[in-house]
Amino acid sequence: TLSSLLQLAGHYYLVLGMRNRTEEVWSEVRAMSKRTGKSLLWILSTSLDAILSLMDGNIEDVVDMAKLIRSRGGEFGVSQAANIMADLADIRAQLYLGRSLETLERMYHYPGAEIFLVLVLAHLGKKHEASDMLERLVVRRPGIGTTEDEVPIYWDASYLEAAILAGHQQASELLLKRFSGTGVRISGYWYPTCIPRHLGGACALLGRYEEARKYYDEAIKVCTETRFRPELALTRLQLAELLLEHYPKEKQEALEHLDFAIKEFREMKMQPSLER
Repeated sequence: TLSSLLQLAGHYYLVLGMRNRTEEVWSEVRAMSKRTGKSLLWILSTSLDAILSLMDGNIEDVVDMAKLIRSRGGEFGVSQAANIMADLADIRAQLYLGRSLETLERMYHYPGAEIFLVLVLAHLGKKHEASDMLERLVVRRPGIGTTEDEVPIYWDASYLEAAILAGHQQASELLLKRFSGTGVRISGYWYPTCIPRHLGGACALLGRYEEARKYYDEAIKVCTETRFRPELALTRLQLAELLLEHYPKEKQEALEHLDFAIKEFREMKMQPSLER
């Protein structure tokens, strides 16, 4: 019970962009795991360490950690729990690396897995399929954006990212309103991502370029403070694209952002972003 509470506390600190507090709380889980030797605590602790490693940009290490979690879970007889914990960081790692996406699509093609599937489809460039799902999951969702809407943050973060990639303006606008003014910075421990980066992407898609710039500036601040290396590089790439397309007088600043992003993508082996 205590480990679950610590896991959730760290999650909500991360949502608010308080990485140092997240690390402090999750270090207690690591200490409990070492002290007790319990298999489930080891799986939980290792999965939380993988999230922090992902944020540091050690993406391939995260893939290896996820494989180890699944392997040890099988040995411990808790494969289902291990698979869930491994996915926390591994899905995002695979998206960054552009690997195994077709495998992920097959794995999550079942009812109840829409949160994963729509994101993978969007990253695969299957815009029509992703858009059809977003119509059901976002556009036709009863009470979206109201106090009665209890869809978790990380679900809507996934839908927002997918909507931008698929070019679905209506879903993007609904989710932009959903997150605006909430103070949410990171989606939490489920395939974490920077929310202001996607709010900037939504504004850019909707032609609200000044708002997009403000959100990108906020995302750079958030990613710097939380030491979220891949998301910082992605934000600076998107800001560079915005400046090059809509602010031609600021080409020099755009190229500086682009040079930074290219170097980071190479070091972190984020091939899809590097190609983009």
